[in-house]
Amino acid sequence: MRNLEDIIQDLKREEDKEKVREIYKVFQRVGQKGGINPTGFLSLTEQYLFQKISFLFQNTLYTRLEGGISGAERKRGFISDKIELIEYLDLNKYFAGINLISYEKINSNFILEFLKEKGISLDKIGDIWLTHDGWKIIFANEIRDDIEEVFNDTNFEFKILSFYELQSYTKPSKILRTTEASRRVDAIGSFALGISRSKMQTYIKGGGVEVNGRKIQDSFYELNIGDIVTVHNLGSFRVLDIKVTSRGKFHIEIERMIKK
Repeated sequence: MRNLEDIIQDLKREEDKEKVREIYKVFQRVGQKGGINPTGFLSLTEQYLFQKISFLFQNTLYTRLEGGISGAERKRGFISDKIELIEYLDLNKYFAGINLISYEKINSNFILEFLKEKGISLDKIGDIWLTHDGWKIIFANEIRDDIEEVFNDTNFEFKILSFYELQSYTKPSKILRTTEASRRVDAIGSFALGISRSKMQTYIKGGGVEVNGRKIQDSFYELNIGDIVTVHNLGSFRVLDIKVTSRGKFHIEIERMIKK
């Protein structure tokens, strides 16, 4: 039976180890006091760690990951001692958003730096993306007043969005299907992202590919159902299903996140 120290020993980065301990404390708190408790927004790596920790509590606590919109990469973890609280989670209590009228000179990094300078904790900020009518930012509902106050002091035109309004700006994805001779990440990734296999291999060798938030450098790495693959500057996709054909090949269903 694995424990917390086993998970920590598998990690190389100190920040990942610290994040594991932080998330573990949330699980312990829920286990002691009950109810439901959300985390801050988690990166893909942190979501992977959240899921690993959840296995340590699988007989006592229930979990869920939600990003506020379909296709969100940054998500909040929810932990409860009662399955009903997880199944009937009122997401409107936990997510809100803002629409900023688009300006040519800003990007997502600019927005993050701006919020950080204004004292906004970045673990309360979710996905940021550009649509036809401006920048959308998902954030934890508990900082709604702080966000509104920050942007009231700027020249930005903006509108605060409720969780339900935010849903109309969902980041799109599309379902792809392919049949491959193996479950190798270079083969599946080249198909999912529409690039050559050699190009995919170059990204892998250069450290530009992550599976479940962890860098890989082996083109022979085999993907499994549920794996999330991110390729630097190209996008990400999730393996939804894998079936073995009568000829021993793999029929694979993929959800690819589409950049706007």
